[in-house]
Amino acid sequence: MTDDKYFNAPVTLISGGQKRFTIRSVREAAWVLAEKWPRFEGSAFMRALRACAAALEGRRPASHARRALMLAAREAELQVERI
Repeated sequence: MTDDKYFNAPVTLISGGQKRFTIRSVREAAWVLAEKWPRFEGSAFMRALRACAAALEGRRPASHARRALMLAAREAELQVERI
């Protein structure tokens, strides 16, 4: 099993103005994408899944997965709360 990689700053996503997900690591991002994402389609969604896998395998930094997650959130029309 791969070790989790933590983001330099958490990402909070808001769905429908009510559901909030604060994501602090690549593993949490992969879980939200796989289990809680509103639409399991789209090019940014697929890139985010691949970015999480690459980060968990050590081929890319956690920042790459974080950026991909934020782009997927924009594609899914989720609000991103900035810290």
